[in-house]
Amino acid sequence: MAGFDVTKRVEPGTLAKLDGLARWDLRSIETIRRSYGAVNPPPTPPNPLVTRTDDIVPGIDGRPDVRVRRYRPVYADGPLPGLLWLHGGAYVMGTLDENDDRLDRMVVETGCAVVSVDWRLAPEHPYPEGLDDAETVWLRLLKDPTAYGVDPTRLVIGGASAGAGLAAGLCLRLRDLGVAQPVLQLLIYPMLDDRELTPSIRAREDPGHWGLWHLRANRLCWDAYLGGLSGGDVPPEAAPARAADLASLAPAFLGIGDVDAFVDENLDYAARLARAGVPTELHVYPGVIHGGFGAPPSTPRTAQFLRDIYAALASAFAAQR
Repeated sequence: MAGFDVTKRVEPGTLAKLDGLARWDLRSIETIRRSYGAVNPPPTPPNPLVTRTDDIVPGIDGRPDVRVRRYRPVYADGPLPGLLWLHGGAYVMGTLDENDDRLDRMVVETGCAVVSVDWRLAPEHPYPEGLDDAETVWLRLLKDPTAYGVDPTRLVIGGASAGAGLAAGLCLRLRDLGVAQPVLQLLIYPMLDDRELTPSIRAREDPGHWGLWHLRANRLCWDAYLGGLSGGDVPPEAAPARAADLASLAPAFLGIGDVDAFVDENLDYAARLARAGVPTELHVYPGVIHGGFGAPPSTPRTAQFLRDIYAALASAFAAQR
């Protein structure tokens, strides 16, 4: 990633859109959030083929209730394969609304049901609160699948960026607790490592364009998420790249662009999963930046990314029939 040249490395169709990305103000979490919010698209109208329902999942073990949004094909009957979805946003940003378009399309393309989790954000709610929310919803899906219209033998845990980091952390927690794993962990450019060890993240001290993720932003967001643990003894379920043991986890799909700041930590994590005996499907897309998974896709490589995600979900769901 040294000598990163945006004009040479980023997919041409994305270059035309870079100036419309967030102009990150890196002074604080609040200014990063304002930067992000300033370029958020308007809400997506409902897809007539999909039913969207906002719901509250009751808390467990004294934890608070969790707001979710459920997506389901309009004409589907009976229990469906399901996806527990965790939105991105560097552990400090993100909403249910911004995922409506991609999740509507996922439901239409794969025929699955989706439960999208409105997990609590740092710094107001540092680790483990967002992860606890994800676990609460997972345990409810296992305990009462009929209420959510899902088949408990065909459930995937997935997310993008920080949401994919939460998905990886949740799988580590479930393994250690002896709770059922999903049939797939769907990790879309996951945010896994707080330690700034890799060349690809260190290179982002100068990312080459204001819209690309910056090392200072990454540092501020990890500090917010880890709270008092930052710089100290960080548990692997908070930063999954720290896990010494990756055995006995759910099969993994991991997709990332080769110009993403997280590419090196993702490649290392995928290799370590495979060495630990975890079936692992890895895709690296030339010219795709962080956030390249969208709906609809805007370039040939991001379209391929989306097709590969749908194929991985279809394969995981079919394997359990």
